[in-house]
Amino acid sequence: MEGEDKLMTVLAESFLNGKVVSIIDNDISSFTYLLALRSLRTLLEDGKYVWAVSYEPLQSLFRDFRRVGVDYMKYLGRNLYVLDVFGSMRRVDSGLDGVFVLSGYLDDRVFVLKYKTLIEELLSKLSPNEVIVLGYLESGMCRLFDNPVRTQKLLWNLREEAGIRTAEIITYIKSECPALEEFIYLYSDYVFEGVIGNGLRSVIMTKGDGE
Repeated sequence: MEGEDKLMTVLAESFLNGKVVSIIDNDISSFTYLLALRSLRTLLEDGKYVWAVSYEPLQSLFRDFRRVGVDYMKYLGRNLYVLDVFGSMRRVDSGLDGVFVLSGYLDDRVFVLKYKTLIEELLSKLSPNEVIVLGYLESGMCRLFDNPVRTQKLLWNLREEAGIRTAEIITYIKSECPALEEFIYLYSDYVFEGVIGNGLRSVIMTKGDGE
């Protein structure tokens, strides 16, 4: 589909230029966000560092990696690292190498502070030149945090403080967390929306060059 081709092209360019690309699924069954996961396959094969922040259960992220043919276990702990936000807030630790769970008391602000410490330690250890950050279904923030918009803004500030070049992919299901939509549009360089009409999926660019 033309929209999907455009999305994949923009994703590839964003990795080179440090852009922020957001994918909004208006319909829970459109699964446009899977294209973002698929785009990571070549990067991981090339040894690029990918930092995935999962707001859904870890097994959902792994299931979707399998759907798009990403052998995540091959890269986990090597150049793929996952912050299991869902597991952190629900006290569930997978024990897998390369998957991080924040421990102890967590509210919105404490979570951000512990996230910052983790990022600083990981960057110091790995010393990457660049990182691709995947926000996996950030709509899950509405189930995990009292004030998801404030939490998102605090997390966004960490990106500015990282001191290295980053490209970011945000995936999000609109109906599950409408409060984040305005923020996502404000901070994204490109926004693509996945919609279902007459039983067919369409991908439409709603922010960015050539929208």
